[in-house]
Amino acid sequence: MKAFIINKPYESEVGEYSLRDLKEDEVLVKVKACGICGTDIHIFKGEFPAKFPVIPGHEFSGVVEEVGENVTRFKKGDRVAVNPNIPCGKCYYCKRGLTHFCVNWNAIGIHLPGAYAEYAIVPEANLYSFPEYLEFEEAAFAEPVACVLHGQDLINISLGDTVVVYGLGPIGLLHLQLSMIRGASKVIGVDIVEKKLKIAEELGAEYVFNALEKDVPEEIKKVLGRGADVAIEASGSIKAFEDAIKSVDYGGKVLVFGVAPENATAAVKPFNIYRREIEIIGSFTNPFTTGRAVKILASRKINVKKIISHRISLDEVQEYYKKIMDRDKTILKVIVKP
Repeated sequence: MKAFIINKPYESEVGEYSLRDLKEDEVLVKVKACGICGTDIHIFKGEFPAKFPVIPGHEFSGVVEEVGENVTRFKKGDRVAVNPNIPCGKCYYCKRGLTHFCVNWNAIGIHLPGAYAEYAIVPEANLYSFPEYLEFEEAAFAEPVACVLHGQDLINISLGDTVVVYGLGPIGLLHLQLSMIRGASKVIGVDIVEKKLKIAEELGAEYVFNALEKDVPEEIKKVLGRGADVAIEASGSIKAFEDAIKSVDYGGKVLVFGVAPENATAAVKPFNIYRREIEIIGSFTNPFTTGRAVKILASRKINVKKIISHRISLDEVQEYYKKIMDRDKTILKVIVKP
């Protein structure tokens, strides 16, 4: 089959790849749509631990092509979305229900061949059906929506809360929409790219601020009369994290969702956290939320098609990796269609 393969950091090719035979509990999926994620770029740059050579791609949907002899829930022709994370089920964390901290974790597109390819092998347990009317490129958002849902569960937005989202990439725009579904009275979007600010407005943001032009924490206090109840940092920017803490009111909550560089540090005053009773909450991947993500996508209560900026073939992946690394402002979400 044809696949995009990263052989080692900064070295990739589109070539032929032979998949192994299916195990009894596995399914062969014909890939129809796969999103390019920031993790894929980190793998390409050697900044994320992966098993080279690797076919990246973990945000995907497709059609069942073949099933292993013990597979009972799926048959050829079924439309499926994928949770790429494969925990061992045996370690200390798995037995506590914390599968996203599994010490033997494997993931499709990171340690195992992914979906920048014509076909991918997926355990039956990692597949979710979706209805005919949902398009494949929409269903490919199951993994990122599931991750966002986990973060939203942790932050527990209440009816009437005011929410500010720092970073309006695909993840931030999902957080923005899900915050409104959960009953936020006002949602504020923050970014440095005008195109993203415009899309946030179109998706329902009450206010948007360009962080290069405004002192965002002060602007938030002006329009709300106080700090926000919840701030979601979805960019990985240290400045955005620091501003998020400044943006929330007494008793406010800050969700750390964006992936900052591992060795980066931020300036935070412990007295400020203590005196204002601020909660700072981290969120990592998508334990037990993929099924709900598929249901939300199928309900069409969030608009993911508006987030897609480009649809490309396998032969164009390398070109778009470069554009993303060069911070091309026309790019929001790229969908690969093998």
